[in-house]
Amino acid sequence: MTLTTGNGPHTLTITLADAADLAWAQATVIAAHYLHAPVDPRARPMAYIIRRETTALQWGASEPKPYPKSVWLPPGHPTTYKAARLEATQTSEHVGLVMLGIPHATKCSGWWGYPGLPTQWQTVDLCRIYLDPAIQSGGQWCAPGEVPGYVDRKGQWRSTVATWAIGEVLQRVQADRVRLWPPVYPDQPYQIELCISYHDPKYHKGTIYRHAGALPMYTDATGAPVPGPSGKYGWAWRLPAPEWGWQDLGDIRPRTMRLI
Repeated sequence: MTLTTGNGPHTLTITLADAADLAWAQATVIAAHYLHAPVDPRARPMAYIIRRETTALQWGASEPKPYPKSVWLPPGHPTTYKAARLEATQTSEHVGLVMLGIPHATKCSGWWGYPGLPTQWQTVDLCRIYLDPAIQSGGQWCAPGEVPGYVDRKGQWRSTVATWAIGEVLQRVQADRVRLWPPVYPDQPYQIELCISYHDPKYHKGTIYRHAGALPMYTDATGAPVPGPSGKYGWAWRLPAPEWGWQDLGDIRPRTMRLI
């Protein structure tokens, strides 16, 4: 399978995780993510799974067919034959994930939890991104046609897997979050309006967040990003208010609602 997006044709898909996928994601971040820790279940974690979907053609043989009656066969010759044919084989393998949950803090000045801002429940924390080394720079599948990318002004191809994945999640998480956790009190704000993420400078520079259009949550007098109180850099995406309500969504998870 080859998909075409603004990042060029590629073989990757990204889909909302079911229970089995979520268990795989938690096990994967424990084993392979630099934090080596699962997302706390109290954060109501959800995940998106990145898969490599390919179709391979190979020669196979048809079911036995009888020779036409007009064909002369010597004594003892088989009366059937098999014809060669091309067969398509579909493959799908997990090559990455994005995980989100509710932020631990109930409020953050200028961003959520205060009057006029989204509530904690209208905010999601993009808390884990993991890409298999095979689709990272230098990996066996990090190439044009395999992963999203573009050619820069100097003619050099560059991968955009991480920013592509973040962009896909930002487009889907508002509806998917409500499908998974419909509002208990539908008369109160419940739609996701803010996505945040943090990066620890001990591990990386947060480049993918800047390239994915995130705003710095903490800045100095010049507007340059600076670490927050925890020593981590904060990043945020303000999401447009949806024009739909929970009742407009399909495949919504059953939940008891309180209408008083």
